Amino acid sequence: MEKRIAAVYGGTDALVGELKVNRVLPNRYIHAVGPFVFLDHIYPYNQYPTTPSPNDGKFAHPHRGIATFSYLFNGELEHFDSAGNHGIVKAGGAQWMKAGNGVIHDEGFTPEFQQKGGVFHGLQFWINLPSENKAEDPAYFGLQSEDVPELSITGGTIRVIIGEFEGKSSPVQTYTPHFIYHIQLDPQSEYIFGAEMGLEYAIFLPAEGISVNSQVFAKSELLAFEEAGDEIHLANKGSGKGHIILFGGAPYEEPIVAEGPFVMNTRGEIAEAYSGFFNGHYGKIDYNK
Repeated sequence: MEKRIAAVYGGTDALVGELKVNRVLPNRYIHAVGPFVFLDHIYPYNQYPTTPSPNDGKFAHPHRGIATFSYLFNGELEHFDSAGNHGIVKAGGAQWMKAGNGVIHDEGFTPEFQQKGGVFHGLQFWINLPSENKAEDPAYFGLQSEDVPELSITGGTIRVIIGEFEGKSSPVQTYTPHFIYHIQLDPQSEYIFGAEMGLEYAIFLPAEGISVNSQVFAKSELLAFEEAGDEIHLANKGSGKGHIILFGGAPYEEPIVAEGPFVMNTRGEIAEAYSGFFNGHYGKIDYNK
C-alpha cells in the first residue's frame, strides 16, 4: 500500500552570515519528523579563492539538548567546540555533535577550502535527544565520506548516513531509532522504498525534481508522509542523477520545548539552559588545539 504524502513545504529563505539557507523544518505543517526538529538547506555557495580568515569566534554559538548534524554535498567544513573537540570533513561526509548539557561550537570553511575556492552545499539537522541524554556531556564525531556505508538498489544507490539499512549501519551514534538515507537514482530509473510501521518518514529534495508517488516535486521541498502505508514510489525522469534525502524515525514521546538554540522538555529547563550559557558554564573554544 502506497504511503500517502501528508504535507509539502517549500521552506523560507534566510541568511546565515554570507550563506543563503532554506529553513524547511519546523514549519506550520510539520513540527518534527521522528527526533528531527530542525532542517536548514544551505544552498550552493560559490567560495572564491581568498586569504583564509582567522578563527575569531564570530559565529560561535551555544546548543543544549540536541545533536547537531551537518551533511555535505560539496565543500569542506571545520568544527571546533568548547569541549575541546576539533574535526574536518569534506564532500560526502558529515559532522555529528551531541550538545548534551551544554556546549559552544563553531563551524566554518576550512582554510584550505577558502584558499582554493569551490562550491559549498549541505544540510544541517537538529536531532532531539531523549531527556536522559540531554543531561550528558557533549561529544563529537566526524564521519568521512569513505566511512559511509553504501548499497546498490534498483536504479541506483543508497548511502546510510545515520541508522541502518539492509544490514549496513552508519557509525554515527543514535539513542532512538532514526535514520538519514541519501538515495541516488540513475536517469530514467525507479525505486520503491519499503517503509516500516511505527516510524515517521519525510523526504527532502536538495536539487533535481523527483517523482514521489507519481507527483513531481521541485528543488528544496520537504514532504512528510502519513502513518499508514508501507511503500514510497520514487522515480527520476530526468537526464542526470537524482538525489533524495529520506529521513525520519520513531516518534519523540517526551514534551518538546524549543527556544533559540536550545531544545528541552520543560520551560524551566530552557531557563536553565540560558542561565548556564550566560554564566559561562559551557566553557570556551580553544582554537589553538
